[in-house]
Amino acid sequence: MNALLVAMLLSQAPAQNVVLVAIDGLRPMEVFSGAQRELMHEVENEAGLVDRFWRETPEQRRRTLMPFLWDQVAVKGQVFGNAARGSPVRVTNAQRCSYPGYNELLTGVADPRIEGNEHPANPNVTVLEWLSRQRGFEGRVQAFATWETFYRIFNVERSGLDVRAGWVPPFANEPARTPTRDMLDALYRTTTPIFGGNALDAITWAAQKESLRTNRPRVLFFGLGETDEWMHAGRYDLALESVRRADATVADLWSTLQSMPEYRGTTTLIITTDHGRGVGSSDWRHHAASVPGSEDVWVAALGPGVPALGERLDTGLITQTQLASTIAELLGYDWNAHSPAAGKPLPLGGPR
Repeated sequence: MNALLVAMLLSQAPAQNVVLVAIDGLRPMEVFSGAQRELMHEVENEAGLVDRFWRETPEQRRRTLMPFLWDQVAVKGQVFGNAARGSPVRVTNAQRCSYPGYNELLTGVADPRIEGNEHPANPNVTVLEWLSRQRGFEGRVQAFATWETFYRIFNVERSGLDVRAGWVPPFANEPARTPTRDMLDALYRTTTPIFGGNALDAITWAAQKESLRTNRPRVLFFGLGETDEWMHAGRYDLALESVRRADATVADLWSTLQSMPEYRGTTTLIITTDHGRGVGSSDWRHHAASVPGSEDVWVAALGPGVPALGERLDTGLITQTQLASTIAELLGYDWNAHSPAAGKPLPLGGPR
């Protein structure tokens, strides 16, 4: 049996594990075209930023900014969201901000009751909560994120999910203590909270990586938040740096998973965002119902169940509502049978 046929058969087999990564507020413009030259003018070290991130073509710029996404995921998996090439991905919620976006992503339905980030505990059951009740997934679903609001988004009091988010020391409630875990918990307690309830990406990834050593979830949500924070702050230099580091973090996550027998060859990775943001010299910092462009998002996938079709072209409109059913389908479950209003799974096998 030749290698190509083996790869095709593996891509069609159900995944045993799914890892969903959300890079908060990363708009398709940077994903598909790389750094934007016009936004570098207000940066103090403009020349240095140009040297690091500017290249002549969009394809070169995007590979410079996100090498793992374009050299690995786009080669061995799929990327959706380039509206200029007939593959738009959009949110359907009217608010176009984080909590409504994550609810839509994780349930497959936009809920007009969730009007903003201050909404209380989510009344809706997410696909992660539902999967945690399926045989073989009990105690094997976890969420690790920089933003403290995920305690409400996943409604931990009702769902019972293992959620570790914000600046709460992630190992405080684990009986097994190690010097590494003590150090990480200390970092969470003593680091200046630059972004309020949003912990730093690097610390969160260090804790997540340590957690993987003993907590082996079959479904993992991993949320990174610095991209959105630096864009809101108007720091395009640090926004680009956070995108590059987020890409490197996902690369490290994937490498870590492939080094572990429980995950190697049986894990599908999905990467996406919660909302887009505006365009132009000022609106790029913002996202809201009143800011055009905030509805535009993107999604990428790699692993079992995802044939290597590369950057998807001419797919027609894809919506954020399709992610929840896609996660379930990759694991061999039908989310639409539980939630008929949810969007149908992504067309990962090509045109349907």
